[in-house]
Amino acid sequence: MADKNYQQKKYLDAKAYYQMALKYKSGDAYAKEQIATIVAQLKSGMEKEEAYFDIVDIADIFYEEGALEKAEAQYQKALSILPNDEYALKKIADIQRIQTEEKDRINAYNKSMNEGNDLMVSRNYPAAIDAFNNARILFPERTLAKEKIASAKLLQAEKEVNLVTFNEEMELASRYLLVKDYATTLEHYETAQALFPNNTDVAAKIEAIRPQAENQQAYNKQVEAADEMYISKDFLSAKEKYREAGKLWPENTYPADMILKIDDQLALQRKDLDKNYNRSITSADSLLALQLYAGAKAEYNLALILKPTENYPQTKLNEINAWFANQQKAFDANYAQMLLEADKLFEEKEYSRAKEKYTFALETKPDDNYPKDQLAAIETIFALQAEENKKDAAYGLLITEADRLFSDGNYDLAIKKYEEAQVLKSLETYPAGKITEIQQLLANAEKQKEIDDAFALQMVLAIRLFKEDKLSESKSAYENALELKPYDAQPKIQIARIDSIVIVRIEQEKASKISAALLAKGDSLQEITAYDQAILAYEEALLAKPKDPIAAKKLSDVKIVKLNYEKAITKQKAFDEAIAKGDVYFGEESYELAKMEYEKATELKSKEDYPKKQLKEIASLLKKLALEQQKRYDDALVKGNNFYEQENYQEAVLQYKVAESIKPTEAYPKQRIASCNTFLAEILKAAKVKYDIAIADADKLYVTKIYDKAIKSYKNAKAIKPDEDYPQQQITKITNLIEVNAITDVVNETIVIKSEVTERFNFEPLPINVRKSNYILIKARNIGGESFKIIFNYGSKKGKNGGFVVQVPKGTEYNDFIIRVGNQYKWFSEDNDWLTIYPENGDIEIKMVRISKSD
Repeated sequence: MADKNYQQKKYLDAKAYYQMALKYKSGDAYAKEQIATIVAQLKSGMEKEEAYFDIVDIADIFYEEGALEKAEAQYQKALSILPNDEYALKKIADIQRIQTEEKDRINAYNKSMNEGNDLMVSRNYPAAIDAFNNARILFPERTLAKEKIASAKLLQAEKEVNLVTFNEEMELASRYLLVKDYATTLEHYETAQALFPNNTDVAAKIEAIRPQAENQQAYNKQVEAADEMYISKDFLSAKEKYREAGKLWPENTYPADMILKIDDQLALQRKDLDKNYNRSITSADSLLALQLYAGAKAEYNLALILKPTENYPQTKLNEINAWFANQQKAFDANYAQMLLEADKLFEEKEYSRAKEKYTFALETKPDDNYPKDQLAAIETIFALQAEENKKDAAYGLLITEADRLFSDGNYDLAIKKYEEAQVLKSLETYPAGKITEIQQLLANAEKQKEIDDAFALQMVLAIRLFKEDKLSESKSAYENALELKPYDAQPKIQIARIDSIVIVRIEQEKASKISAALLAKGDSLQEITAYDQAILAYEEALLAKPKDPIAAKKLSDVKIVKLNYEKAITKQKAFDEAIAKGDVYFGEESYELAKMEYEKATELKSKEDYPKKQLKEIASLLKKLALEQQKRYDDALVKGNNFYEQENYQEAVLQYKVAESIKPTEAYPKQRIASCNTFLAEILKAAKVKYDIAIADADKLYVTKIYDKAIKSYKNAKAIKPDEDYPQQQITKITNLIEVNAITDVVNETIVIKSEVTERFNFEPLPINVRKSNYILIKARNIGGESFKIIFNYGSKKGKNGGFVVQVPKGTEYNDFIIRVGNQYKWFSEDNDWLTIYPENGDIEIKMVRISKSD
């Protein structure tokens, strides 16, 4: 539709459709380009139309941002220039429709939120959740409804947990009521009431049972006092207390039982009065001497009951009572101090700590009402604080919502929320201040309109400059807009976006320069066939500039070039080996073997003339030797059989192949070749096992940094399978490591030491902390030809401390010898500072003797 209207030159309609398209696909370059074209075409008309389009651009921006009132004002302004403009009229109609729908939606939202809040107060949390969910559906972008739902769910979960506890407490109360334990029943009812204070059923039960519970509590106190007197053998006082307890709870037989027990006890004691009196006095005196006052008091009480006229037990009882009085006095002083500390904390509003002190005091003196009263006061304070916290939370939510509405320009709704917050906390000045601020804003609407227009112009300019990639100028325009409206988030977002783009471009430019340098380096390395280093350079270029297609292609290409180069090298090597073998066989007149090698060379490099020339010559020679064919066939079989018997299967295969080449149709050579290959496969398999064992041993030694033995094991593995590269790679790695970790060079220039001659070399003693990890690296070659030994000794000013022997192999090439000396006690325990070299039965050329260490 946009393109159709554009072709019909209905530019405003076309522009509207293109803008609609941008809503669905904001990054569509074509739609943006068409809008820009339309604006350019329309602005090319009269000055009146230019002014119109400037205003419409501002209106469109407000419309897209959802600032509908501001957008409508701009469209009305546009209509003052072109009164019957369809586009502006349509946009105004759209705005009015949206505002009507929005108003209905806001009313429905507020209604649902208010219902939810009322249901929360009445603790009907499921219904509250439904109400808040209805509000959330209306305005999914607002967080308040979601927060309310979460709060309601938490309170519902808490209510469910409390309900379980409530039912458990009520069940326990019922059980204790059945056994007429009214005091414990009351405790469980009160615990249940604390969970649901508004439960009238529980309140009624508490009211009904409280007199019985209080009576039972008084009974319990009397019984406890009587029991203490009974234990103290103050039977007469105990008897009186039991009588009083029996009056409080006549149905309970315990007091009567205890009175009978006391009467029986007294009757028993009076049977043998003097004897029992003296026994009680003796026992009481012993207990008093041990400072066991309670036991002593009991025995003196019994003695006084037996003989009331005796002065001695009464005197002793007076002493004991005086001691108890002093103890009570000290206890009361400590108790008073404890209450003073609790009161101080209470006055300082340290209620939790004060509660701990009052609780301890109550446990110490359960009959004292003061700590009980203070604990009740603290619980009241806690309840008030909890209520205040709830009020603060509700106040905070209202202020948050009001502030959001204020930021969105919904001033009427914002005032309503601020007023609700003011009702909750009338002493707070913030809501009243914001209401005043809104009223001032509304009073200064005309001035604000001018600011809005100037702001919109700067925003339009900034957007246009941004589209033209004039980032610096665009940022300046956004900064101008921000000065007009410091609280508007959009300019800040766009400034941050521009800053981010600039930073990214700077970093991209840096990365491009680094990448270009690395690519040039890679190209140079590739030209000199240093493919591994070139690959590293290209990989670094990709790290500097990820997903760079040029670097990726160069990396891919060089890997292919490297692979082809390595294949060519391998092919050339195989070709050279085949030619060399062919030439040797040709020189030995083993033409069939030479023929096989030259044919192999031709397969490798078909354009080479030399192997073809040799094959022609061999064909000519073989033709001349055709008469000798049988003899050569027989000779080849004899040689092959001899090698076969000697278990030299590789050489046997060669001879059988010669025989096969002479007489291709003969079955015997083929059978023997197959047999040899079977044996060779078994030998290779056995060699593989030995090789794997040798490599495993070597790798263990390598990991434990016993490098000399590791090298020996790697050499053993190499001897088993000479074609394997890994052993030599590891030997080279160890040699390089020892060479790199150098501590000092004893010999660092090429010298020759004659046979049977001792040469001495001095060096500085090594630091103690590195001696145990020391290795000696020797680079030397045999210039005498035959294998011989070199004897090395080392020592200090005290004399010789140790040494080692190196076996020099035949041949004149340089060899690396690595000897671990750090495990020799005299090496690491003594300050060695000299080394002697003694070649036995051969001259030696040495270019390095280096003392190194493992990593």
